[in-house]
Amino acid sequence: MRTDIPRVCFDAAVNVPTKQLDALVVGAGVIGLVTALRLRQQGMHVEVWTRDDPFATTSAVAGAIWYPFLAEPRDRVAEWSAFTFSRLVELAGEPAAGVSMQPVIEVFDQADPDLWWASAVPDLEWLPQDQVPDGYRSAVRTSVPVCDVPVHMRWLLDQLHAQGVTIVRRQLTSLDEALAEAKFVVNCTGLGSRELCGDNELQAVRGQVLRVDGPRPPHAWIDDTSGEPCYLIPRSDGLVIGGTAQAGDERTVADAGDTDAILRRAISRFPELQQSKVLAACVGLRPFRSSVRLELEHRGGARRLVHNYGHGGSGYTLSWGCAEVVASLLTS
Repeated sequence: MRTDIPRVCFDAAVNVPTKQLDALVVGAGVIGLVTALRLRQQGMHVEVWTRDDPFATTSAVAGAIWYPFLAEPRDRVAEWSAFTFSRLVELAGEPAAGVSMQPVIEVFDQADPDLWWASAVPDLEWLPQDQVPDGYRSAVRTSVPVCDVPVHMRWLLDQLHAQGVTIVRRQLTSLDEALAEAKFVVNCTGLGSRELCGDNELQAVRGQVLRVDGPRPPHAWIDDTSGEPCYLIPRSDGLVIGGTAQAGDERTVADAGDTDAILRRAISRFPELQQSKVLAACVGLRPFRSSVRLELEHRGGARRLVHNYGHGGSGYTLSWGCAEVVASLLTS
């Protein structure tokens, strides 16, 4: 599997060729990559600056199932996620994009849970009571997009490459460095905005997931009834099992105790997983704040800075919807 960036990557010490940029996107997780692609589709000359290789971002270890998680406010998240749902359904028709529609069951410990995101999903149905798994009071079944992360991120990078968007490895100390190079700058740095924007509201929510080889359930599964989420996502590179949601924990190394707990919760729901072999344990730090920051900030003259960060565990779920808002803010 290729994980290199498909353009020449300049570091800060190298002179980047002079050219007229319309927009600079800072950050190369899924939010930054999709935003850059959307702006390029608007006809802008775009460049992406990133501190990290895209395959070293939190997006690279995400379960990447469409599901709004740890993102607020709900009314705007519902709108952005609905737009993204529709776009990912379209991409599911392109084999190279690495997006597929997956059946999923979500279980609840309440008889009438608040499915505030349900309007975005066209075929959601409540399971009859005799089909609700033991230990739960209700459950729903639907189909949602799942991004096969290595394939989908490669597709995004290839799309950018094909449309002439360069990825530059560069670490910023201030967004003013980007504003000096382009009329429009979009800040998609996630947790990096704590330093770049002085945003002390941002906090990391640590997520550990496992990729395993072995028996697979016939559908994805989501159980968010407690502080220890349990989800299973079949993908082409294995079954992804999660997870953790540890607020304020910034450890980036996999924890053996977390691995055991994740497996124990999954096996309690699906005993056949006892035969599974753990292929990898991965950690990502979700950028959470009380509200996704998606807003325009004028920096004098014609220059515009748009912030697009704080998506929590919903990067893939909100990516296209938020990119559409960014495009509107920069072209209106």
